Amino acid sequence: MTLDEEKIRQKLHFMREKLRELKRFQNMSIENFKSDVINEDAALRMLQVTIEAMLDICAHIASREGWGVPKTYAELVSAAARHELIPRGMEDIYKNMVAFRNRIVHLYDDVNTEEVLNIINERLDDFTPFIRSVVEKYLTGRHS
Repeated sequence: MTLDEEKIRQKLHFMREKLRELKRFQNMSIENFKSDVINEDAALRMLQVTIEAMLDICAHIASREGWGVPKTYAELVSAAARHELIPRGMEDIYKNMVAFRNRIVHLYDDVNTEEVLNIINERLDDFTPFIRSVVEKYLTGRHS
C-alpha cells in the first residue's frame, strides 16, 4: 500500500497548530493558569489530540510499511522506534507521552494542574524530533 502523504501533511500541520496554541500558556504562573478552568481543560485537550495525531501518523506509516499490527499505543511507539521513525534514544519519552494521553482519557481525575503546566513549559519540544523525522523520511521524496 502506498503512503497517504496528504494525510501525513494534514496531521503534521494539526500537530504544529496545537503546539503553537499550547505555547500561549508557557511561562504563565500556576496561579494565572489555575485562575480560569478553561486554561487547563483547553491545554489538556490540545495535548491529548497532539499526541493522538502523532500516534495516527505512526499507525498509518506502520500499516503502509508492513510493520505488523501493534496491540497498544506503547507497542506502536516501540515499532516506530525500531524502524527509526522515532529517533534513537527517545522511545521512553514517547511512551511517556502515550501514558500521559491515557491518563487524560481514562484517569482524567488523576492529572494535576502543575503537571500539565510543567509539560507545556518543559516538554513541548519533545515533538520536534518526531515531526522532523517524519518529514525527512516520508515527505522529502526519499521514500520509495
